[in-house]
Amino acid sequence: MKTPKLSMSAALVGLALLGMQPAIAQQPGVQLPSYNDTYPVPNAACATFGNLVSCSTGVLDYLANTYPERGFLPPPDPYSFPANEGSLHASIVVTANGGETLYNGDQIAPSEDGFTTNNGGTKNYFFTGDANDPVNNGTLLTGADTPYSWDVGLAALNQKLTFGGAYHQLLIAFDFNNPQGSVSSIPIWSTVTIRDVDGSKPDVVVETQALDPNNVFKDPALFESTKNFATDTLSQLHAGDFAMTTGAICVVSPVVSYPSPDGTSCPTTMGGGYLIITNRASSAVEFINYFPTLDLKGLEASGYDTFSAQVWTGCFGGTDPKNGPAVDGGVVGPCDRGGYGDIFLLAGNAIPDNQTPEPGTLALLGASLLGLIGWRRSAA
Repeated sequence: MKTPKLSMSAALVGLALLGMQPAIAQQPGVQLPSYNDTYPVPNAACATFGNLVSCSTGVLDYLANTYPERGFLPPPDPYSFPANEGSLHASIVVTANGGETLYNGDQIAPSEDGFTTNNGGTKNYFFTGDANDPVNNGTLLTGADTPYSWDVGLAALNQKLTFGGAYHQLLIAFDFNNPQGSVSSIPIWSTVTIRDVDGSKPDVVVETQALDPNNVFKDPALFESTKNFATDTLSQLHAGDFAMTTGAICVVSPVVSYPSPDGTSCPTTMGGGYLIITNRASSAVEFINYFPTLDLKGLEASGYDTFSAQVWTGCFGGTDPKNGPAVDGGVVGPCDRGGYGDIFLLAGNAIPDNQTPEPGTLALLGASLLGLIGWRRSAA
């Protein structure tokens, strides 16, 4: 039976760091970009990658500042926020660059610390399970932690998503953290597995996949992962599974965009458009993502207990000794030779009680950073 429709278009919903509880002023009449029953409504900032919807913050900012008649939030840059390590301390870190380990212990337990992706330039890749399992926070991960995934207690995660009298949608932020130029693109593959470690319930797996160029707004509910949560991740992963982040996007209209072919121009032969450099190095988050079909609260209620993420990014295969292990005997690239992106978890839109989000009814994301900015100023 379908759950009630989720209507978020009449209120301003705040983007919050997990664990923060900012006071967001309600602004009636402000229209959020949202998806409807014909999921998803075309949006030049977003595309579907398997079960994942990924949205460029740079393009969202451009749409917000350029097309106010569409009801987007006013400038300046409502979708952007810093991604330096000092800022990441206020979120739940899955992976992060830099020599400093980003602890989750003061944010959530049981969980693992974030994976540290910095390797001193000795590798062109990163993946969870590369002999780099981080330290646990809390004893309740005993039996749930694996050395090839980032693991967190599902109940603890849901508790962090609950504040201000409401439960909030989980968002996954990605930052290139990359000194390369605008042409840079990074291959990435990931799964999130919800597990019942002590029981007999089957794993629930959602997965990123390569973009379908014939249907960039494909319903993420149509993709079914064939991956299993197993120790031998190489036996499951294929070269064609990798999605590709995009360093520069040409925006033709609020509903039409395409990757710049050279990172520097938008050819008229391809439709022209305005060039948006999505790669902001380490200064700001580039992409905000979510799995619309993943009902974390419902899964916890039905007996699941562990949220586990696996991530592979960078260059794999080939003859370069800095590359990661081969996938399908070929080469997955281009390589990430400098940055090794940050991945961290945020709280997004509030979900009303007794309503499970569906792909056709989720609001894109809450875009006001008023509460977040206010918290930073008070903490300074």
